[in-house]
This record gives sequence, C-alpha cells and structure tokens, in this order.
Amino acid sequence: LDANEYKTIKAKDGQECLEELKEEIPDVILLDIMMPGLTTQEILDRIDQDSRLSDVKVIFMTAIHLLEAEERGLLASQRVVDFIEKPFTIRRMLDVIEKNT
Repeated sequence: LDANEYKTIKAKDGQECLEELKEEIPDVILLDIMMPGLTTQEILDRIDQDSRLSDVKVIFMTAIHLLEAEERGLLASQRVVDFIEKPFTIRRMLDVIEKNT
C-alpha cells in the first residue's frame, strides 16, 4: 500500500491496533479477523466506544469464508463496509479501499 501512495500504520495484534488508533485516526482500517490477542468483536467494540473514530470504516481481511464470518456475527457492525478473502491481490485490495474511501 505504501507504494501506492497510501500511508499505512501496521499492528501485530488487536491491542497494538488500538494503541495506534489513539495516536492517529485513519480513513479506513484493514482488520484481519484472525489477529492474535483481542477478538475481532472486542476490537470493534473498543473502536465504537471512541467518538474520535466514529467515521472510520473497517474492511475485514480473512481466510475464512464470508458465510462463516456472517455466522459468527462478524459482519453485523455498521462500521464493517467490506470483506476481502485471502488470498487476494494488491489490485483487489486497492479496489476495495478505493470503493470505500
């Protein structure tokens, strides 16, 4: 993404993601459903509790199938605007980001 003129902030787990969000408000969050540490729902709940992040959109990246994500209730948040199944190409990721920002 850096090579395509997007500024990126990386986090190795859910807690680091939340720490980074205290420092900077992104246009969009690319969130892997299977991150270590906090669950995806815990991360979404904490983002929802921060009024500074009220306009931030979330795009899920995952190796699980869309139907399984729906069954887990992971797509219920109004904040989640799209879903990218792994493996994906950089072009696919850029298309999804551009569509949602």
